[in-house]
Amino acid sequence: MEEHFVPSIITRATIPHWHRLEPRTIMAMIAVMAGIAAGVLATVAMTDAISAYHTTHRQVVAQVVEEGSIVAEVSWKDETGMQRSGRVRAPLDHISDTRARIWLDAQGRSAPRPFGPVEAVFCFLLAGASAGGVTWLALWRARLVGHW
Repeated sequence: MEEHFVPSIITRATIPHWHRLEPRTIMAMIAVMAGIAAGVLATVAMTDAISAYHTTHRQVVAQVVEEGSIVAEVSWKDETGMQRSGRVRAPLDHISDTRARIWLDAQGRSAPRPFGPVEAVFCFLLAGASAGGVTWLALWRARLVGHW
C-alpha cells in the first residue's frame, strides 16, 4: 500500500498547479457574486414597489378619444359615475379599437402603468452589472495598490 505525504503547512508550492486560483479568477468570482446579490436585492425592492403601486392605484377601462404615437386622450367614469378625461402615455393596453385599460391614482387621476416583467429583468441586469463592475474595479485597484 502506498502512503502519501500530507504536509502540515499548505503553501502555494504544495498545491498542484491546476488547483490554484489566480487573483483575477478570485476577483471575477467575487464580482459575479456581488452582482447577483445586488440584482436580487434590486428585484426584491422593485417587486415591493410594484405591490405598493397596486394597493394605491387601480385599473379601469376607458374610452379612447384620440391616440397619438406618444400620448392618448381618454375618458372614463370615476367611482361616483362622473365622466372624466385625461392624457395617458401611449401605447395603450387595448381591449378593442375604442377601449383600453388605464391606471388611476388614489385621487382618480390618470397615472402611468406599473413596471412589468421586462422592466424587472432590466433592473436586475442593470443593478447586477453595476455592482459587479464596481466590485471588480475596487478589487483591481486594491490589487494594483498592493493591498491584496
